[in-house]
Amino acid sequence: MSCAKGKPAGPSRIGWALATLAAWTVITFGGALLLRPAERGLDEIVTQDVLWQVVLAAAMLFVGSIWRGWSDLGLNAPERGTLRLLWFPLLLVALQMLLALLLGIPSAGVGALILLNTACVGVSEEVMFRGVLYRAFRQRMKIWPAILLTSVLFGAVHVLNGVITGAFADGLRQALVASCSGLLLMSIFLRTGSPWTAIVWHALWDAATFLVALGGTGSATPEAAEIAESNGLAQTLIPLALVFPGLLYALWLLRHVHRAPPAGDRQALGMATQ
Repeated sequence: MSCAKGKPAGPSRIGWALATLAAWTVITFGGALLLRPAERGLDEIVTQDVLWQVVLAAAMLFVGSIWRGWSDLGLNAPERGTLRLLWFPLLLVALQMLLALLLGIPSAGVGALILLNTACVGVSEEVMFRGVLYRAFRQRMKIWPAILLTSVLFGAVHVLNGVITGAFADGLRQALVASCSGLLLMSIFLRTGSPWTAIVWHALWDAATFLVALGGTGSATPEAAEIAESNGLAQTLIPLALVFPGLLYALWLLRHVHRAPPAGDRQALGMATQ
């Protein structure tokens, strides 16, 4: 799918996009419950098998987009000169990876499975939210309401992780953190003009996060693990502290988007890119 114009924006596009989100949610989270009915932690889930429900959800998005004629999702290369904007998001990933190395990384097989699964998640979630959903919202809303609504919905679906793991408080925390990281992903997509940059960063960030979690679990003493588990405030503040620098950078990247459409927004509006 290129950045060419799709079908004219009609009153039904948001409805179809929301219906697609509902189907995507059922496949992603319902499929996880069917394939793995026992409650397990997310780090355990991503290290045991390929996330086939995520692959199926991504395939549904591509088929549905072709069916609806949504050729404006912009699965193209980033605009020239925009990759330099990724220096700070990639620095955040590098710091996470360094921490994972210090804590102890898993075997090569487990690491490869984590990278594969986070890549699948990156493709599925970015096409769903920064692609299908944002495009629909943007054709009916101003840019900031579309950005914020997309980011809030992106965070909200992460509440359903609590259904899979049985840890509903963790699901709420993940929703809050995902809303913040969703804004950074949106800024990366809009400024570079390509969802591939957001997909790659999304996959790397998730992979680094899981590697840190696995390393921390393996190296923590039972007493430290018990203290961390009982301290809900720390479990909330630490992930927020990790995404807060990225949130500030996202706001900086998006500071002028209401004045002139960035690369990704020009595609959403069917405008020619340079």
